[in-house]
Amino acid sequence: MREFPIPKITGTHAEVFAAAGVADVIAGAGECAIVDRGTGFVVEAERDLDAGDLAGLSGKPGYLYLRTKGGAALPAGIEEEDVLDYPKEKAKFDRYREAQKARRAGLTSTDEIDADAPHEDWRLYQALNALQGDDGTNKAAEAILKEGPEGWKKILREALEELSRGEVIALKWPLNLVQLFNPQAAKGYARLKPDSTDRNDATKNQWGEPFMEWLKYRGYFRVACPFFLGSKGENVRLLCPIPERIERKLLNTVVGELRRSPIFGSAPKLDCLAALKLAEILIKRSKEFQGECVVPSQLVSGLMIAHYQSMGQSKAVTSIERLALPDWFPISNAAEADLWLNILDEHQKVLRSLKDDRSDEIGLLIAYRRFLEMRGKKSVDALLSFLGDYGVFLMRERERDKTRKLKQFLTVHVRSIVMQEPDYHEILENPGFKAIAAAIRTATVSAQARKRLQATDYRNIRYGLLPELRRKRTLPNSDSFLEAIADFVVSYNAESARRFEMGKATGTRRVTTEELECFVGLLSKLPKQKASAVGALLCAYASCREPREAEGEEMPEENKDTGEVQNG
Repeated sequence: MREFPIPKITGTHAEVFAAAGVADVIAGAGECAIVDRGTGFVVEAERDLDAGDLAGLSGKPGYLYLRTKGGAALPAGIEEEDVLDYPKEKAKFDRYREAQKARRAGLTSTDEIDADAPHEDWRLYQALNALQGDDGTNKAAEAILKEGPEGWKKILREALEELSRGEVIALKWPLNLVQLFNPQAAKGYARLKPDSTDRNDATKNQWGEPFMEWLKYRGYFRVACPFFLGSKGENVRLLCPIPERIERKLLNTVVGELRRSPIFGSAPKLDCLAALKLAEILIKRSKEFQGECVVPSQLVSGLMIAHYQSMGQSKAVTSIERLALPDWFPISNAAEADLWLNILDEHQKVLRSLKDDRSDEIGLLIAYRRFLEMRGKKSVDALLSFLGDYGVFLMRERERDKTRKLKQFLTVHVRSIVMQEPDYHEILENPGFKAIAAAIRTATVSAQARKRLQATDYRNIRYGLLPELRRKRTLPNSDSFLEAIADFVVSYNAESARRFEMGKATGTRRVTTEELECFVGLLSKLPKQKASAVGALLCAYASCREPREAEGEEMPEENKDTGEVQNG
């Protein structure tokens, strides 16, 4: 036995849980990897396993029995060491949280806080209890522990042999299918007010296979990342990495770090930060990036996200989504890995600074998540759309709130991502595009930054330019967009000439005739769809900052492109 298949029946995180459960079970006999084969996941052992290998597997359920009522009697076969007492652990967690607040206020020490640190998997058991999954996990744990270590090992060995052959494993355990492990159970019999059935109708339980359900339970504790949303944490958002081809040990390490990461905010913000953080952890922790030409998405393809909305007395699945892990460019050396990490850090800082309680900023977060929902050119187009919107927001917010610090994206980082799409190569290398993008940047975000630094000498700030260009690039033909560019170049060059006549040390660079001709030639030979992409890239690129500019302190524009003042 070397391969254990898990077919994709529901297309949800349930199959990921089951695959992670199998990997965790056979890890006692040797390492293994989880591979996505399209129609299902396959757990591949590093070598063929025989009966002797399987005889050494653990006789435990792989998780703790959850006692939801303090002091309640335990079923036969279950010892205190196999139990997590929920009321007692919750009291510890509440004290731990209050102690953390006191520490921030300087009222307590770290040692006092650590004394009440909850169980390392406390959040998993919290979500398990909130989503009513403990009935199923407890019944399975009770059945396993009743068999005893040797009895369970025999059953487990036979079940794994059947699983490796793709056969149905026939166990006679009591089942209670819930939406945590079977999101598809939210439909039909599990509806809040189902047709012709009682809410407590158990007909749906016949769809489950006890052994497969137990694998899901075990896998839940290895790969699930639950987060509580809402003013009182009443909603649960469950994130689950989707393996592409990854070793079990690395997957466990990555998930453990993701759970401990400071990820917060509304649903779109949490989703985006989690996807970026997951990519960052993979790059930092994986030996795959020590010389091989890969991207994080070759290890983990993305995140499966299920949202459980509070309906009062219960919670129901209201959405099942999937985000793709970035695949911007291959990593073949340490420099490219560092570039990836710098880009990921930049994007995370921008997203963290956006506020969830403002409609325009939540809209930006949703736009960024749309970028993570796609692959290839469509994802680049979505990123450029987001960057253009962010540039408009950046200028408006800097003017509205002089104290708020908002980051700009670096042009070199945007270029590294965009250049992976051949359609954008010619645009980014066009001299006219470069010159006009630099001019727009100088007349908008750079001029505004100089004013913000209370500099006495800065160019006229053109607040309406970026919104106008973004609107006109989407019109049926490119004439209106080109007209807006030409009008801007005329006024920009006129201002540069006046500043030169006044003897100004900066702000005298002009867009040359040759540069404008290059840009017009580029735009005129492209079809409408690609011409619109030029406009999107121009607005996005112009709102970013150059590497030589300090954050929030733009360099004089004549030093950005040529290193010297150009007078004509």
